Parts: sequence; structure tokens; C-alpha cells
Amino acid sequence: MEPMKPVLSDSVELSLVVPCYNENPHIETLLQGWVEEISEKGITYEIIAINDGSLDGTGRILDKLRKENKEVRVVHQLNMGHVRACRRGYEMARGHYVLCVSANGRFEPSDFSPLWNARENHLMVLGSRTHRLDGFISKRFTSFVRMLASQLFGIRLEEPGIPFRLFLRQPTLSLLKEVPMDWESFHWAMTILLSLRFPGRVIEAKVPYRHRLERQSPFRRTGFISLAWTYLCEALSLKVSLLRKKNEPLSLESQMQAPI
Repeated sequence: MEPMKPVLSDSVELSLVVPCYNENPHIETLLQGWVEEISEKGITYEIIAINDGSLDGTGRILDKLRKENKEVRVVHQLNMGHVRACRRGYEMARGHYVLCVSANGRFEPSDFSPLWNARENHLMVLGSRTHRLDGFISKRFTSFVRMLASQLFGIRLEEPGIPFRLFLRQPTLSLLKEVPMDWESFHWAMTILLSLRFPGRVIEAKVPYRHRLERQSPFRRTGFISLAWTYLCEALSLKVSLLRKKNEPLSLESQMQAPI
């Protein structure tokens, strides 16, 4: 990977967060593609690669890339799952904007432009996939989380839980504390909270459907039921939490600060 534009000491325009788990066959090519795409647009950037306990040498490849390119930051951690890896990357980000990219090939560098071009006057842009060719179970799960967003919170988006998203680091990351660390629905909950707090500032941009590199869906019938139940419980918990906050009396400090 050739060195590109140097990272600014305090901040950059874009932080690319890439959670990695056993990505040895393709991670170097994938990151090179993203470096070329972002650099062509003249965007200052950093890449935060979270090695989530890989066992296939992915960590060694990332360390090699870090030595070759000063924009690459690498974190090694025990396997804690995709959500925890993303969240850690978000917390480390220094960019004005943050982009989450899975390393499974589902989204390619050319998919970046629709999100970047739609960012003006919005806080978050979600990548909504066209012509989806997922299996039956995967499609049903997407429909289920879409229904939760609509019925419980009045949020109507095609894929509110999609990890492929571009967002302003602030104020989006200020919402992190409102979502428990272990929630599987973390990305979905981020979308809901931001949409409720800033109506009309979360949009979707169409990107092409692509197969995963391993061409295997993570969903199985038993896994779908378990994950759907988890999302339902977390969605209800979020609903109750928001209702409690709405009904809480203002503290004395808040009353003094409230406009008359």
C-alpha cells in the first residue's frame, strides 16, 4: 500500500472504521481499494482496522499495512463480535465524518460516492441495497427490524440497521452512552435515536447489492429466531427508556436553563 496524504495531527475529514475477523485472503486488496477511492476525492482520512481476534494471520497483514501507510491505525482485541469492534472504532475516530465498512466485500469502494454526495445537510446516510438477492431468512430479518422501527418509533427506513453508514462524528457519537455496550441492535438503535432527536436528518442512499466474499449468509433458522428475539427485547427496552425520559420532571438546573 503506497503512502498517501498524511494524517492531520488533530483531525481528518473521514475516519474509515473496518472491523476484521479472519480476512486474510482479501483484506490487503480491500483496504488498498478504499485508500485509492478516498484519495482520488482529495479527502484527508484515517483507516481504523479493528482486528477482532482473527486466527488466520489477519493481524500480521494489518500490522504490515500500518508500517507502510501512516494513515492506517490497527487495534488488536480478543474476539468480541462485529458490533463491539465497530463501536471501539467509532470511539477512536478523529474524523469529521465516520464511515463503517465491513471487510466481507458486501460493499465496495465505488459505493462510497452515493453516501458522500448525499451528506450535505444530513447527520447520517445509510447505504440501502438495491436488487437484494439474500436468502429468505435474511430478507425476513430485514423486514422485521424495519417493522420495529416503524411500529415502535415511527421511523420509516428500508434498512435502519445497516452497518454501512456515513455519519457526522458529532453529535452522533454523543448518543453512544444511551446504547448499552452489549446490544446486538447497536447500529439500529443509533439510527433510531438520531432520527428521533434530529427529524429528517437521517437518509438513505442507494448502493448496488453485492454478495459477501465468502458467499455465506450469517443467518440460519435458529440464529434468526434468537437474533430477532434479541432485537425485539432491546427495541422494547429502548422504547421504555425513552418514555421514562419523556415523563421525567426537569431537574432544578434544567428548569433554570429552559427558555421562558
